Amino acid sequence: MDPHERRRQILDRSAQLFASKGIAATTIREIADEVGVYSGALYHYFPSKEAIVTELIREYIDDLSGRCREITARPQTPVERMEALALLALSTSEDYRGATTIWQREGEYMRDRLVEADLAETADEVERAWRAAIAEGVAEGTFRDDIDQEVFYQLIRDAVWQAPRWHRPTAQRSNADLAREITRIFVDGFRPRTG
Repeated sequence: MDPHERRRQILDRSAQLFASKGIAATTIREIADEVGVYSGALYHYFPSKEAIVTELIREYIDDLSGRCREITARPQTPVERMEALALLALSTSEDYRGATTIWQREGEYMRDRLVEADLAETADEVERAWRAAIAEGVAEGTFRDDIDQEVFYQLIRDAVWQAPRWHRPTAQRSNADLAREITRIFVDGFRPRTG
């Protein structure tokens, strides 16, 4: 097997194991068995289990932040940007289901790996984009100024972040449909009151 294909296979199978069993409970031997190689052969591709986790995070964060930059580069209203960011989160969770599941289960461990891999600043780009869209909406009067922006951000972030646990995109309800619905629910409650 081509070394690049084998490396990809190791990452994909590791992500599945980490997501189902947890990182601590998954052994190098189990990963090797899943890939069909001896345990020692894994070390030709990754020096440790933590290196596999770091690479899974790197792929996920690099793609997520790259797509986020594309969104923030487009001229959009705050509501449009929030909907685009919600869709980004849902789509990326679908594309990186293993990494997302690992992150949801082992957030503190994953954050430590981010810091060690010097990826924390990159990972925070999405959070900054959400906060900027919210602040812009408040500043221009699209959103209410009597609701704490931090509370609003945390609630919508959690709604989007947890949605992949119960939502699987279908022809009847795509990720774009769900992103629009989540945004509408939160934004309509965040609009200035009239009368």
